[in-house]
Amino acid sequence: MGTECEYALFLQSRCSGAGAKGAREVLHGKALAGHLEELSAFLVLALGNLNLPLAGEFLGNGGRFYIDRGHPEYATPECRSVKELVAHEKAGDRTVQRLIQEARLLMAQTGIPGKLHAFKNNLDPYGNSYGSHENYLITPQAMENIRAIMPFLVTRQIFTGAGKIIGIGGKARHGVSGAPFQLTQRADFIDHVFSDRTTQMRGIINTRKRDIHRHGENIRLHVILGDSNMSDYAIALKNGVTAMLLRLLEEGALHDIPNLSQPVKALKETSINHECALELEGQKGWRTALDIQSLYLEKAQRFFSIHEPDSENRELLSHWEVILGALKYMRLSTNRGTIEDDPYEARRKIDWLLKLWLFERARKKAGTSWDDPNLRLMDFRYHDLDPHTGMFERCQSLDLVDRLAEEEEIVRAQSDPPGDTRACMRGLIIQESMNKEVEVIVKNWESIKILAGRAPRSQHAFDRHTRLVNCLQVNLRDPFESGNKSLMTKVREFIRNQSTR
Repeated sequence: MGTECEYALFLQSRCSGAGAKGAREVLHGKALAGHLEELSAFLVLALGNLNLPLAGEFLGNGGRFYIDRGHPEYATPECRSVKELVAHEKAGDRTVQRLIQEARLLMAQTGIPGKLHAFKNNLDPYGNSYGSHENYLITPQAMENIRAIMPFLVTRQIFTGAGKIIGIGGKARHGVSGAPFQLTQRADFIDHVFSDRTTQMRGIINTRKRDIHRHGENIRLHVILGDSNMSDYAIALKNGVTAMLLRLLEEGALHDIPNLSQPVKALKETSINHECALELEGQKGWRTALDIQSLYLEKAQRFFSIHEPDSENRELLSHWEVILGALKYMRLSTNRGTIEDDPYEARRKIDWLLKLWLFERARKKAGTSWDDPNLRLMDFRYHDLDPHTGMFERCQSLDLVDRLAEEEEIVRAQSDPPGDTRACMRGLIIQESMNKEVEVIVKNWESIKILAGRAPRSQHAFDRHTRLVNCLQVNLRDPFESGNKSLMTKVREFIRNQSTR
């Protein structure tokens, strides 16, 4: 499995009055895209300044950092362990923040005023959405029966949602009479069950297929309805439980799961009220999101009562059961937007609950209503990666949230790839070539070409021919090929030979 997170860039202006008004006019409308590209360019320059092992967009830890439609994006390396995935996603956050800090210095040197920030969320002040995508390696047979996990994907937002304040005019559009707050940032932008696009016509499941070449046995499942999470637990449950249920689907253990009659409508309704009643096909009565999640939990527990779970799945089942139990006994006033009782402190694990708790404290302290613009500022500041200004980062430093990834695991994930997928080979090759007389080109995560010599400034045909002939081609088609000593020996010899010429 692996995740892709797009980050929002924001330049905090230090000007005021007419200057601030002019800055807002420049950033709105047509100039916004160009402004984002300009800010992103500083991150690319910063990446070179940090002297990290990299080959184009790919990093020495097996991950990938690039600019996608103006947004910086970090994709984790392929992971088989949920705990490792959490560490690598957090490592991506740290890498982006390091780039932000370096970009600030570059911008100051070029005379650009303001302070650059990166936000790990899915919505900007203008109503534009950007993605947080998940990738899972599954069998084609599982893909054919993927509807069996649709109710799970729709309702998992009760523990994976990042939360947001409903925008201006949104209360009337959603029919909200109480607090203008909803569980997830992405629900409003999903309008299909299946779609092959990631913009404009977004589906709960993206059907843009990509075969993973392992004897024709695997295919990529691309899920795009999830929020970007700050919480370790939310990241682990979102990806880990989904992967677990995909295994049950492959094993034929998810039969008799009732379908939602209108999945997209259920997604949006649950985001507004997590206790709303959802209609199931072919069944009388209604179920809540918590009821549906409990049904899947029961299926998983029954499966693993027969098939002994490994330590990670055992831990995931425990976390899942605990969080559903905590939500069951939590009392929330939807009208007032207050947490009346949280006996098991679910807010320590769930982003939307922690955010709601912070809003409640701020409103009480200032004596203001939900219309206070400072709450909208808090909504964005929650996702700020800067440890000095980010609200989640501050909560973490004050021990107000539970953590799963140890600090040393996150630090290690910034430089080391996972040891049990092809990301290991890719990362090692990139590390081996660092500051050597070769150029490494990675294509589609699996094809690696090592060219003799650095990329020449000259475009002479003879230079180009020499580099194409004197090269080493490596194909990492098997996603589980984590170690190939003979291949790595060949790579090291090729690199060494170029350095001694």
